Amino acid sequence: MNDMELYDKIVAAVKGSTFDAVLVTGADNFAYMAGAALPFLALYPESPVAVVWPRRGDPTVIAPEEWEETVVTLSSVKKTRTYSGGTDAFAKAAADVLKAKKDARIGVDLLRVPASTLDLLAKQLPGAEWASCDGLIRELRAVKTEEELELIEDAAYRVDHGIFGTQHHVLVTSTRSEMSLSEEMRVHCLERGLDVVGGHSVSQGASGPSTVKFWPRAPYYGIGHEKKLEAGEYVRMEARYSLDGYWATGCRLMTQGYPNAEQREAYGHLVALREAALACIRLGAKCSDVYEAMRDAAKGRGARLVEGLALGHGIGVADVEAPYISAKDDTRICPGMALVIRPVVEGPKGELLWSSDTVVVDEGGPRVVGWYRDWRTPYLANYTL
Repeated sequence: MNDMELYDKIVAAVKGSTFDAVLVTGADNFAYMAGAALPFLALYPESPVAVVWPRRGDPTVIAPEEWEETVVTLSSVKKTRTYSGGTDAFAKAAADVLKAKKDARIGVDLLRVPASTLDLLAKQLPGAEWASCDGLIRELRAVKTEEELELIEDAAYRVDHGIFGTQHHVLVTSTRSEMSLSEEMRVHCLERGLDVVGGHSVSQGASGPSTVKFWPRAPYYGIGHEKKLEAGEYVRMEARYSLDGYWATGCRLMTQGYPNAEQREAYGHLVALREAALACIRLGAKCSDVYEAMRDAAKGRGARLVEGLALGHGIGVADVEAPYISAKDDTRICPGMALVIRPVVEGPKGELLWSSDTVVVDEGGPRVVGWYRDWRTPYLANYTL
């Protein structure tokens, strides 16, 4: 994504920092700082890439020789330094780019770079001071450019449309399985031009007893089993896909037949928590304030809020990123943020129920994006008579 507003924003941030140069190696941070969506990066740890942003001068991408053309085509950074070989060759190439800064203070994303790679870099430039630039990158990524926000909104809409399109084919009278539901959701998202990126992109259909667990929890991941959907059940449908390197995560709920009073009450809790969050997401408010407002709303309604989770998070070049709607994140809400509101409540039968809503913050406050339909009520499976 050749976003020149983002390019200029990074230039200004590095110039205003305490670093003489910034070396970024993590796959997601590289995608952001180089402006290049390369979904295969995480699959090749033995062939690292990096981008060096000096305080003065042009940035340089460091990449394997065979990837140079791809990187130059996709990146907003056009200056490259290639290498052939593994991490030793990478470290030498990085040192060559940074040789004029051999006694400088170099920022590096310590939360991403392997310790072994950092050791190699330190040996190549023994006089340099290596310091964490993770805070700088977090602040940069938390506030998006207009082009980034447009991509996030587009991706959120396509994911929501893909989930809705899948739900539209579900009949109460059918014998559809969770597995076929998950696969159909994947196909619907692909039909809408979304990207499948390795193990990061995934769709999940869970119904009835399957909804009592989260999908990432081993050994039963809950990503599409042979269980059939049954009348009267809650069905949870979740999809996570990307568009040109920017992510969307959506989750919607469907009832197999008209919801009973308990099911309506549980869904009402989610609606109320979303409204509490939107009422609190105002310029200058803290993410922790939003968290407390949602917790207070849950307590006031007697909702069984699942504890130990953030109630939302940022989204961008990663599907989950800072800031976090949690008790300990005091990040101030400001224009340009993209947040996912994601409280989880227990349903009448212990189901884990949530409905993810992507929100863009502008000068006027929060704006929900990605709604293909009004989600203040759950979707009803067809042939609900």
